[in-house]
Amino acid sequence: MHTPTFSCQLHLIDIIDLEFLTADMEAIQKAIREEFQKKHEFVKTMEEFSKMKTNEERVKFVLSLPVVQKHIHLEDYDNGKNSEESCHLRTEGNQYFIKKNYSKSLKLYTASVLKAPVTNMNCFDKMETKTETKDLELANAYANRSAAMFHLKDYAACLWNAELAFRFGYPTENHYKLHDRQGKCHRQLQDFIKAKQSFQSALKSLEFSTLDEKKRQNLCKDMQRLIEEVKIEGRNLDLENHMDEEQRQVVNHFHSDLPQIDKSSQNSVFLSASSTVSLRESTEMGRGLMASTDIKVGDIVAVEKPYASVNLPEREQEYCSHCSKRINAPVPCQQCSDVAFCSLQCQEEAWTEYHRIECKIIRHVQNMKSKLGHLAFRMVLKAGFPFLFKERSNFCKDDVSESIGYNGDGCYDSENYHALYTLVNHGDKRTPEDLFNKAVQTVYLLRCLELTPFFKDCQKGQEMDAKCYIGSHILRQIQMLPCNAHEISEILWKPGDPTVTNSIEIGSGAYALLSLINHSCDPSVVRHNYGNICVVRAIKPIKKGEEILDNYGALYPLTIREERRAKLRPQYFFDCNCDACQLELPLYFDIPDDVPVFKCKDCSGPIFISQDKDLAEAECSSCHEKKDLNQTVMKLQESTNGYHVALEQVLAGVDMQAALEVLLKHLEFLTVHISLPWRDINNCQEAIKQCFATQANSYILP
Repeated sequence: MHTPTFSCQLHLIDIIDLEFLTADMEAIQKAIREEFQKKHEFVKTMEEFSKMKTNEERVKFVLSLPVVQKHIHLEDYDNGKNSEESCHLRTEGNQYFIKKNYSKSLKLYTASVLKAPVTNMNCFDKMETKTETKDLELANAYANRSAAMFHLKDYAACLWNAELAFRFGYPTENHYKLHDRQGKCHRQLQDFIKAKQSFQSALKSLEFSTLDEKKRQNLCKDMQRLIEEVKIEGRNLDLENHMDEEQRQVVNHFHSDLPQIDKSSQNSVFLSASSTVSLRESTEMGRGLMASTDIKVGDIVAVEKPYASVNLPEREQEYCSHCSKRINAPVPCQQCSDVAFCSLQCQEEAWTEYHRIECKIIRHVQNMKSKLGHLAFRMVLKAGFPFLFKERSNFCKDDVSESIGYNGDGCYDSENYHALYTLVNHGDKRTPEDLFNKAVQTVYLLRCLELTPFFKDCQKGQEMDAKCYIGSHILRQIQMLPCNAHEISEILWKPGDPTVTNSIEIGSGAYALLSLINHSCDPSVVRHNYGNICVVRAIKPIKKGEEILDNYGALYPLTIREERRAKLRPQYFFDCNCDACQLELPLYFDIPDDVPVFKCKDCSGPIFISQDKDLAEAECSSCHEKKDLNQTVMKLQESTNGYHVALEQVLAGVDMQAALEVLLKHLEFLTVHISLPWRDINNCQEAIKQCFATQANSYILP
């Protein structure tokens, strides 16, 4: 796993005020309800609203209510870019830089970057394009941030920021500083050819400096000396410890490489899944995924990128707004100061997919304080006005077939809006007041869209129809997401001190494939995020024909069955009847850990053992066959010894990959030979989850 080389955590929310402009959605809904009640019109309004049978009708009804219009009033606001504020933040950062508090200075330089205006929107093109402009505040902020990065030994980020400073018109007389810094970074990264080139550029740039002659001559000698030194170092390079080009360019990277499903193992129908997965349908459970072949513990079941995702407002400038990766060197939006990106690529993709619309209204959207409302909104923005109207005949059928969730090639593609549209939303089970509140939220988002060019392609005279239709999509997704959206998270941990390990929520994503996986209080898979990409792995062996089961936030070792059902019922509209619920498996501290109950290899029935029983004549309580358990008990002891060593490694945060391999084998053995409940099975699963978690989104605390 790539470990950050410095401990600064950016919490820019305390520097850049979001300046929320209106009340949050819950307050708006409450005010509307109270006004109806004051006029004794609430019951009548709900009765009339309950007669609306489609989402379009619901949106149109709520749009027509004067009370709703009264409480939803939105205006344009300043985009937050400000040269004076950017300069002030950079100057403040300089004070901390002088004191060698590089982490604090980095935080302030980043705030300066996000606040700095951009006049040339083409300057954020790919780095190969040598377009330059004169945005001096932004250039200075990037240059200063590169200096802080250098002292924090984040050399790849330093190089990247120096290049951006050049692009935005960093003063020619100071170019030698950046070239010198770039040369020193390349030297640290063992790229001695580029180091020599940078020092040569610094030498040449000194001609344009405003230094007095003596200082200039001294620096010329320094550059010439550095050029000769890197020539020698390049000839004496230790190839065994040589960094490759990919390692040198790692910026904003806080997880190991994203696991991939080999093309030979990719599912031909479910494009984000492995070939071990197939669809199953039942009247009781609806659609679900099952194993088409045996799946081993640790096997990758799916790697899915969300159709769309959003960060919590308080995470917006700490994590990439597009891919949810933690960032220590954010790239700003060209036009607002409210979001940040990990790369130019994410900035460009976000702008193309949704942010060009969202940019000028994102504070209004965030102010709803509804992450799923924001996610529904972003999904519709990404689908786009032209596409939604082109496909209107398919979407407006009374009974939308699940078959439209597949593309023209018969594939279930996570990038296909149709796949999300067909997910269950439980609209038929919701109360009129719940649907009304969601429709009010939809109208709020439509009011946001009115401040943007989203409806520019709408035909004259068709504005109301267009708003109701687009609103129907937003409302459908607002109903769908509570039972289908998945949390995007990161683990904060400290090797050697498991007591400080903590998982934090970054945001939420809409995953078409993950939404097909049903719940169990004793799941067979576990999810981890790499940015916003979700990797699903087996956490127990799954036999061919068995259903693949996730967990919706109610695990049997943590809460009793009735509490789990009470938690799941209002959000997912079902009473869980999984194996753990049927067997009423005990809470963690009641799970036995003294004498295991073995599992019959023929019928999977329980085999109870004790000191006074002959292991060679152990009898299965189900099929009553006699089994010789001597070899099994001996192998269990051997496997358990290795497991205890691996567990200590995980707790210490050392040799995690080696420990993981031992843990996977031990869990495979336990699930084959030991009957539930058995505490070591739970402990081993949790240790495996920890290993996978530290490979995914993770941050090592200082």
